[in-house]
Amino acid sequence: MSKLFYRPEDAWVGDLIPYYEDGLYYGFYLHDPRCKKDEYAEETTWHLVTTKDFVNLDYHGEAIKRGGEDKPNKNAYTGSIIKDKDGMYYAYYTAYNADIKINGKSVQSVMRAKGRDLYHLENEEDFLFVADDTIYEAFDWRDPYVFWNEEEEQYWMLLAARRKNAGAIRGGCIALCKSKDLKNWNYAEPFFEPNMYVTMECPEVFRMGEWWYLVFSTFNDRFVTHYRMAESLNGPWIIPEDDVFDTRANYAIKTASNGRQRFAFGWIPSKKGNNDFGAWEWGGTMVFHEIIQEKNTGILKIKPTEGSRYYFDKKEAVRQFEPFHCTVENENGIYRIEAHMLGAALFPIPKDAFSLEFDLEVEQAHEFGIAVHADKEMEKGYFLKMDRRKNMAAWDMWPRSEQGFYQWQIKGDVAYQVETVRRLPEGDKYHIFMLREEDICVVYINNEVAMSTRMYDHKGEYAGVYLIQGKAAVKNLVIKTKE
Repeated sequence: MSKLFYRPEDAWVGDLIPYYEDGLYYGFYLHDPRCKKDEYAEETTWHLVTTKDFVNLDYHGEAIKRGGEDKPNKNAYTGSIIKDKDGMYYAYYTAYNADIKINGKSVQSVMRAKGRDLYHLENEEDFLFVADDTIYEAFDWRDPYVFWNEEEEQYWMLLAARRKNAGAIRGGCIALCKSKDLKNWNYAEPFFEPNMYVTMECPEVFRMGEWWYLVFSTFNDRFVTHYRMAESLNGPWIIPEDDVFDTRANYAIKTASNGRQRFAFGWIPSKKGNNDFGAWEWGGTMVFHEIIQEKNTGILKIKPTEGSRYYFDKKEAVRQFEPFHCTVENENGIYRIEAHMLGAALFPIPKDAFSLEFDLEVEQAHEFGIAVHADKEMEKGYFLKMDRRKNMAAWDMWPRSEQGFYQWQIKGDVAYQVETVRRLPEGDKYHIFMLREEDICVVYINNEVAMSTRMYDHKGEYAGVYLIQGKAAVKNLVIKTKE
């Protein structure tokens, strides 16, 4: 059976470099073999998958080769694809070799490969573009995003960079360079310099309707992909109230558009030791979302791709809800739930490959949320906590850690997985759509908020709605597996 979420055999997916042309999406990605224990992004090259529907993917192998041990491109990292007026494709990418240093710090540089088609890209050994060491530091100079600026009639390159002699924590900026011919580049003042981040990785700009959007990923305040919006490419760049696309468990998101729709390409990181208590790692499994623009405000929302909505195609019978310290009444397929303290209405689910969809209407509740892979006693499992008072949704799990010697050593001071917090849509009605495959779970709320995570330790058992001192109704419940 094919899989919904793609990971290459014996390797992991790092940053994606998406490109669209003639009905086909090209998903170049950093192919991480994890060649040594606890070593990430070494011996990394670009590999390529293509897709038309974000479900059926064709793997085309290595797309850009890396250089030797003494070459700047010992490792090939993130970049972008552009096609010039003569039909030549150029892949600009980060070249990195930790042994090449200036003032004791490893230097990053930009190299490029070219080809008459996207399946045959060859490195140009004579192209090497480094930081000027005047405006920008030499050691942070990566993730080139190249595009044609129609107003200026020249190419622009954005890079994850650092202002020369700026602070280590807040000195990150997005550099700007300009070119008439894609080969000779001039340095300009930073494109974006918020004085907030160590660095802003994988920068990208695009236009939808009347708005420009700037996308970048950060890791100092939290691991996440942000976006900013402006009415002009020159800014000022506005921070929307909900300025992220997903949780910590979907990093370095970049996008591609067919002219009508735009899609987010990202990766869900693995956890060390392949268990719930392990630390997040670099590299993981490919994941796609569709990006929707709110008409009046320009705010961006996230929903599942059409292909992922119908990947699971066998409808499963929903057996009767099993109440845990609550009452459940079935009125023609509408399940009304009431709990005085902690209560849950649970139903059996498949082990680890299914979709789950339902509508939830909350009349009142001190706390409520979704349980997944929980046992009948609600002693273990995963819980999507939804807090209307704080307009917050976040993933939680029990147990939160292996219990220590004392009874109280159960991480009671960690109320949820902090890095998964998202803004909960306003109101009391929620449409829930969940995709679950192996150790990956993605939940979409109201076709506007995505919440990705890993789930290693618990399988099967029950899903449902839990309440603390509240009333709610569940309707239109559908569980599907793969035919």
